[in-house]
Amino acid sequence: MDKAFKWMAVFTTVIMFILMIAGALVTNTGSGMGCGNDWPLCHGKFIPEYTVETMIEYTHRLITGFAGVVVIVFSVWAWLRYRGNREVKILSFIGILFIVIESLLGAAAVMWPQSPSALALHFGFSLMAFTSVFLLSIFVLQRDKAKELVKQPVSKGFKVFAWITVIYTYADIYLGAYVRHSGASLACTDFPKCYPDTFIPNLTGLAGVHFAHRVAAVILFFLIIGLLVYSVRHFKETRRDIYVASLIALLLVLAQIASGISVVLTRLNIFSTLAHAGFITLLFGMLSYICLQTLKRPEKM
Repeated sequence: MDKAFKWMAVFTTVIMFILMIAGALVTNTGSGMGCGNDWPLCHGKFIPEYTVETMIEYTHRLITGFAGVVVIVFSVWAWLRYRGNREVKILSFIGILFIVIESLLGAAAVMWPQSPSALALHFGFSLMAFTSVFLLSIFVLQRDKAKELVKQPVSKGFKVFAWITVIYTYADIYLGAYVRHSGASLACTDFPKCYPDTFIPNLTGLAGVHFAHRVAAVILFFLIIGLLVYSVRHFKETRRDIYVASLIALLLVLAQIASGISVVLTRLNIFSTLAHAGFITLLFGMLSYICLQTLKRPEKM
C-alpha cells in the first residue's frame, strides 16, 4: 500500500506538470479558441474535426479533466491516510480548490472575451494547483525520514526572507504571464539590450512591460542567491532539506533566465517558450517547499 501510494503521488505530480506545459502550449500557439466559443463541446461536437489549433485546445481540455480526477483521488486518499495532519489537510484542500478554479477560468476564457490581466490569472491559479500537489507529494515521499531532515528550527529572519522571495516570485510569474497574453514577449527584440541600439527603452507600453519583467527576473536571481548563501553557511549539515532545495532553486532560476533569453533570441521558438513555462513552474514549487520547511520544528515532527 505504501509503495502504491507513493507512486500515486509521483504520478499526480507528473500529470499536473504536463497540464502546466499543455496550458503553455495553448497560449504560445494561439490555440485558445481552437474549439471556438463552445465548452465543454468543441465546435459543437464531442469529437471535433482535426486542425492543429483544435487538437491542441481539445487535448488540453482532456488533460485538464483527467488531471482534475487524479488530483481529487490523490488528495482524498492523502487526507484519509493522514487523518489529523494539518499540513495534509491544507494542501489537499488547496489542490482540489485550485484545480476547480483553474478549470472554471479556462471555460470562462473560451466562452467570454478576457483581458490579458485576467488571462494571466489562469496560469497563476494553475501554478497554485500544481504546487499544492507537488508539496503534498514531497510530504508523502519524505514522511519516513522527516525527523532526519529537520534537525533544527530556522531563524525568524530566514523564514521571513524565504516567504518574501516566494511571494515576489509569484508576482514575477504573473508579470511574465501578462507579458505573454498582452503580446509583449518580443516588445524588446534584443538581449541584453532592449533594441540593438537601446539598452533601456521608453518605459511605457509593451516595451515597458517587457523590460520590467527582465528587471524583476534579475532581482529574483539575487534573492535566490541570498537564500543559497544563507543555506550554505547555516544549513549544510543540520537542514539538508533547505540546503539542497536552495541549490536546486539556483539551478532552476539560471535555467529560467537562459530560456527567457532564448525566447527573445529565437523569436518565440516553441521549445524555448515551453521550457520557460516549465522551469518557472518547478522553481516556484521548490521555493514553496523551502517556505513550508521553514515552518517545521524538530519537536513537532
